[in-house]
Amino acid sequence: MKFTLATLYFFMMFLLQAHQSVQNDQTTQWGAVQTKTPKSQPTSCSNIGKRSAEEMVAAGFKRYGIEKGTLSFRIEGAVSGTENIYFDHWGWREGKYLQTEAKVGTYNKKQHKVQFLDGERRYEYNPTSGKAHFFESHQIQKSADRYQTKDMTIVGDEMIKNMGGVSAGISKIQGVICEVWNISPYKTEISMWKGITMGELSKPASVEVKRTCVSLDTVSAVPLEKIVLPRQAELIEAN
Repeated sequence: MKFTLATLYFFMMFLLQAHQSVQNDQTTQWGAVQTKTPKSQPTSCSNIGKRSAEEMVAAGFKRYGIEKGTLSFRIEGAVSGTENIYFDHWGWREGKYLQTEAKVGTYNKKQHKVQFLDGERRYEYNPTSGKAHFFESHQIQKSADRYQTKDMTIVGDEMIKNMGGVSAGISKIQGVICEVWNISPYKTEISMWKGITMGELSKPASVEVKRTCVSLDTVSAVPLEKIVLPRQAELIEAN
């Protein structure tokens, strides 16, 4: 049971990237993060929750502090493997490719997950079945209204604080300076750069999992096929 809880939290922290520090839609499949800041009046827009990456950029939203990038991560510990992230449109169009293997005692499980993001719509794509479960979220606009900003990196910092996070100095990963946060209630330390989790070390339930960026490219063009859901994918609404 300890391992199950640790793995669940690890993948929750995985999604903590632009808010993440927390999810770009400020919610995950485990539920929306609660905040302590009073809400402002919501913005009136008929297509909120359905906006594309292009529409989010046109509306002035930024998910990350850089326009495009390609990152590779190494995962070590109770869960080992790799994660590759490709994005443009300030993070609103993104592809994540995760391959992991969990080993604890006699427990062994391999996973291959692919996620695509297009604005306020997220896809969980299964390369084997060709099926893509998708959901749309109003949480991005709600967070922008609550914090009076369209910069999701600012929203992310506030959410880290609301999780009990405390600034713990700086670190350098792949040549960039990151702000280190210690989230003691979750026995986790993360290194953030422009809304991207460049490194993290989690030890909940005494099971350690480490994730570190091993390559960063913010100059080269991002391959379109890496950030766009395959046309032949079978769409299944998950809202």
